[in-house]
Amino acid sequence: MDIEICFIPKRLMYRSMISFTMVCLFVCMSVLWGIVLGSEFPIKEEVKAVPSTNKMISLEEAIHRVVEKNPELQSTRDQVDAAAGIVRQSKLYPNPVLELLADQMPTTEIGMNQSQNLVSVTQPIITGGKRRLGITVSERSKEKNELELDAVLLNVIADTKKAFYKTIGNQEELVIARETENIANGIYKSEKLRFEAGEVAVTNVLRAEVELSKAKNFVSTAEGSLQNSIKELQTVMGVPEETINGVTGKLLTRPVELSLHDLELQMENNQPLLKASKKNIEIAETQLKLEKRLVIPDINVTAGYQRLTAEDVDTVKVGITIPAPFFNRNQGNIQKSKAISRKSKNENLSVYNDLLFQLQRNINSYNVERRRVIEFGDKILPKAKESLELIRKGYKEGEFNYIDLLDAQRTWAETRISYIESLKSLNQFIAEIERLAVTKIGGR
Repeated sequence: MDIEICFIPKRLMYRSMISFTMVCLFVCMSVLWGIVLGSEFPIKEEVKAVPSTNKMISLEEAIHRVVEKNPELQSTRDQVDAAAGIVRQSKLYPNPVLELLADQMPTTEIGMNQSQNLVSVTQPIITGGKRRLGITVSERSKEKNELELDAVLLNVIADTKKAFYKTIGNQEELVIARETENIANGIYKSEKLRFEAGEVAVTNVLRAEVELSKAKNFVSTAEGSLQNSIKELQTVMGVPEETINGVTGKLLTRPVELSLHDLELQMENNQPLLKASKKNIEIAETQLKLEKRLVIPDINVTAGYQRLTAEDVDTVKVGITIPAPFFNRNQGNIQKSKAISRKSKNENLSVYNDLLFQLQRNINSYNVERRRVIEFGDKILPKAKESLELIRKGYKEGEFNYIDLLDAQRTWAETRISYIESLKSLNQFIAEIERLAVTKIGGR
């Protein structure tokens, strides 16, 4: 009994040691296996950093990205590819029809020993030049889709430019807002020190504090407007998930004088929407010709070999099938094509009138903003700045009071903001005119 009591713990100890050793070996093998396979050990999970685009972009970079990423542009490219497939399909000949026929097979015998067996091929032949006209319709439709792709490209580039110019203007407005906040903060501190020295009343400090709060709100509003314009630019570019700090570049400040007559000629010669509309007329007229030709019936030519098993005779079968257009002479489709042809001509005139109206309206607006920008740059801004400097100097020397300084500072900030807004509008009008006339303005 003593011996039993002595050996039982040893066995348990050996079993525990063996179990512990097996567990250690399993863990080590798992780690080594994970290293060999390149997988991560489940105990430790490594968090990988996600790279992000956080930079300032130029107009050229923005246009490059929009051409590459804009979903509307990609969709239109797919439409062009689909049209190319239609052209390819229209050039294919109709397939022949293979016929295998066992006729007059007796019911008493399974097989073709007593039947008439036929092997024939029927080939449809398209007459009247209908195949050529169908190819022409599909080719012109593809050309129209390519012109529409050019029009979409112009649209997205113009939208990119307008969003880009808006972002530049909002960046400059934020700079002005922060300068205004710094000035307002300096005035507030100055008035507070003067009040503590007994030189001014407490109302000056309160007014300065109110102006500082307005300046801070101005900064917050400008920051929000800038973020919205950046998001708008990202959306147009087709990269709303990326992070962009802002844009680099300047707004056009010395606008050139535009000639309406020259821009109208360029629009007539280069505008893809107008060319696509004219292409619609060609498609409609060609389709009308095709519908009229469809009255001419196609021919089915059949050639085959026939075996008369019972008579032990081999024969040849030749046939031609021609539909007789007694009732259906494609009258309805011809009437529809005539109406579509007239409609395409009226639409072409409507497109031209609409484009011309847009061009004239944008040029008129451009000329108004151009005069404003020149007036701001040559007269208003220099005078507003000179007035502010004089009042600042006079305020330090005691010639002007606090109210005069606040009015001058407010006028200077509002004048600069109005100038930036005018520049933004001017540059956006330029982008729209460039889209309509398919040209570059002011060296852009």
